[in-house]
Amino acid sequence: MSVIITDNILRQANMTESEFKLELGLFLFVRGILSMGKASEFVEISQFEFQKAMNERGIPVSYDEEEFDKDFEKVMEKYRKP
Repeated sequence: MSVIITDNILRQANMTESEFKLELGLFLFVRGILSMGKASEFVEISQFEFQKAMNERGIPVSYDEEEFDKDFEKVMEKYRKP
């Protein structure tokens, strides 16, 4: 699915395309529609950068148990001996 945001809308919002995508990603995350991982993927930035943007806007970072488990497993995989 594609969504077209016209240049006129971006001008009226006084935003670049990437700024608009970031705000939309933040909105979808705050509403609980996307996880932090999916929202940062949508915006095409790292989760760290996404969290930084959240902090700049005063949005609390929620880190649920499922996200912790996934991150922990990634760390364990990285350091497991073959």
